[in-house]
Amino acid sequence: MKLKDNFNRTHDYVRISLIDKCNLNCIYCNPSNTLAKLESNKSILSYEELYRLIKILVRDLEVKKIRFTGGEPLIRKDVMKFFEMISSLKKQYDFEIGITTNGTHLLDKLDGLKKFGVERLNISLDTLNKTKFIAITGKDFFDDTVTAIQKAISLGFKSVKVNAVVIKNINDDELNNFVEYFKSYPITVRFIEYMPFTGNQWDGSKFLSWREMKYQIEEKFSLTEIESDGKVSKDFFVDEEQLKIGFISSISDHFCDSCNRLRITATGQIKNCLFSNPSEVSLKSLLSDESISDETIVEFIQKSLQSKWMKHPSADELAVLNQNNMMSIGG
Repeated sequence: MKLKDNFNRTHDYVRISLIDKCNLNCIYCNPSNTLAKLESNKSILSYEELYRLIKILVRDLEVKKIRFTGGEPLIRKDVMKFFEMISSLKKQYDFEIGITTNGTHLLDKLDGLKKFGVERLNISLDTLNKTKFIAITGKDFFDDTVTAIQKAISLGFKSVKVNAVVIKNINDDELNNFVEYFKSYPITVRFIEYMPFTGNQWDGSKFLSWREMKYQIEEKFSLTEIESDGKVSKDFFVDEEQLKIGFISSISDHFCDSCNRLRITATGQIKNCLFSNPSEVSLKSLLSDESISDETIVEFIQKSLQSKWMKHPSADELAVLNQNNMMSIGG
């Protein structure tokens, strides 16, 4: 059966956070360095619980894409054993596996990830300037990240996307640099509007809309729009190059009408929207209990989805919410 909300939107894409910790302190996500305040969280879903959940999603709810996020998913202990576990499900069910990562722990895992059926990689890179990279992230992993991106491209993953959060007076002067640097690669560079999240001190004066970004790029490059239905980004071909660029306009031009995604936090709570309250009951208590049937878990997921908004609140309203810490949601 398909997973649908009250507005008849089919949800066939689930983002699962593997861990609610990150090794970076990015200014748009974790500026107060909450990593230092977090202790080991034993309440996150175990790999066995995650396996059961994914099987239910792809077998019973016709989910076609699973994306693993964090925090930073690749810093979780024994994460490659987990990807080996779920590779067996790929042989039984028709779905894609993706990962969103900051790239700092990706390089030595790329061959294994491809072997275990990971097809899509989204890698965060907010600047092409090493000094600025350290200023944005708080750490010196620039070379590791860029090298990982280059190797990922060479290995021929089905999709490699580079994600850059654009903040006015921080990195908005680099848009054309990104296009120039990646123009000969068969990838997508996506420029993401700066969004308000708990603790990131969001300020509207730092916001640059996707239209402003596009205007800046078109001063140097010719863009041809790629028609698409229900995609999260507005995509364009660049001149006659292999590169595609996309704009994620969550704030200035939301795509709620066609939203097809559900989020599950590392602790097993369901988030119907990136900005919404998580479910009060965690899936962990259900997944860990063998006496609870898969059918019961299916019903719980379906019921949770019925509270999904038609669209998320405005940026100003989101800025004062206290339930959308990016590091725990996973984007």
